[in-house]
Amino acid sequence: MGKIGRNDPCHCGSGKKYKRCCLEKDEQKQLLASKLPKQPIIQWMTYEEVDEMSTDEIEEKLIEIGVPFDREEFLQATTKFYSAEELSENWFQNYSLNVHGREEDFPLLAAWVLWDRLGSEQYLAMEQMSVMYDEGFDLVSAGDPGGATDIWLKIWEAIKVRHNPEQHKTLEHLNKQYAGSFFILNLCQDIERELWMAGKKVPEYFKKRITYCSEFCELFPEESTLVMHNMRSAIADSYSQLGEYDKAEELYENLVKDYPNNFWSYIRLGDFYFLDKQEQFERAKSIYEQGLTVTDNRSDRMTIQQRLDDLEREIEK
Repeated sequence: MGKIGRNDPCHCGSGKKYKRCCLEKDEQKQLLASKLPKQPIIQWMTYEEVDEMSTDEIEEKLIEIGVPFDREEFLQATTKFYSAEELSENWFQNYSLNVHGREEDFPLLAAWVLWDRLGSEQYLAMEQMSVMYDEGFDLVSAGDPGGATDIWLKIWEAIKVRHNPEQHKTLEHLNKQYAGSFFILNLCQDIERELWMAGKKVPEYFKKRITYCSEFCELFPEESTLVMHNMRSAIADSYSQLGEYDKAEELYENLVKDYPNNFWSYIRLGDFYFLDKQEQFERAKSIYEQGLTVTDNRSDRMTIQQRLDDLEREIEK
């Protein structure tokens, strides 16, 4: 493996900067593998270390190292830049900063801490979003999908602020902006999935799922067929889960009309008639059989056939 810069993407594929991911682990491995006497590793400054400083102390130190810090200008910068790292790199490019050794990361950490303290939820830094994303996964692991989505929807609101639907119809530009911390498509899909899980416990989350998925479809109308199909299916399913069957049926039928060659369109509509308390077995059977006509894929056909077999057993009861 060639030499990786501290600010390069990590070799593990996490999407994070090398210094924020595997750098320390790799340095430890190099020491263990070396036959030479161990050399001290620079203990880089941490977020926690800078966070122990007062806001005034951080601002004074920034001025001391060469950043002509102004609070109002900083707050304006948080609406322009996507991350504290991007903002701090702008300082490095525009000013001759006097930072060496372990303080090399102080501008980044200072920008991050000040963004946390002074910035608004409307303009979250990429670093803040990454931390919130991880906090959500901790709640998912603890069995609290509602708590997770409450946090993730705050990230979604911040994403919406920075998105211009007139210029961008897909997630591509946001994937590039946030690639250093997380994959935005994964986040969007995780929100939809956990809203479903939360709705099973508290139906109000199905309403949030409808709102979220509808916003996604409106903001990113040219996103991949797979993603759009899933989001639209989620909207229809949410109405069904809430007992609004007429609306759900309309949306499922529109899914078949708009995606007539996608066998999942027929599975979703068939499942609605078969499983969602409709008990319209003959209608479901007809829909599943239509699905068989649009795919030659063996796995797809097995999926539909399994539905048909389950349906036959139910009819015979």
